[in-house]
Amino acid sequence: MREELEQRLVERWPAWFNVEGNIRETLMPFGFAHGDGWFDLVWRLCERLEPLVAAEEAETGRSFQVLQVKEKFGGLRFYTNFNNDAISALIEAAEIESFHTSEV
Repeated sequence: MREELEQRLVERWPAWFNVEGNIRETLMPFGFAHGDGWFDLVWRLCERLEPLVAAEEAETGRSFQVLQVKEKFGGLRFYTNFNNDAISALIEAAEIESFHTSEV
């Protein structure tokens, strides 16, 4: 994905996307490994995740992080450091939608 699109996501959710992190802990320093066509899909996913993540962070005291965002086998992959059933369901829905959305 183009750097300016990546930057918009990182600026909006800086705690989630640790692009300066240690690659032993997160692969986000490598950026978003997919085409520009999935920017809106990833943005909507993050918006939908916000209330669920906030509730989970308040309950557990753990900070949510996205560890990797990439294309694999023609679909979006969105890996995080923790999730629950609701978070997993939203991620899975976005991954399914990616198969019907041009990555380009």
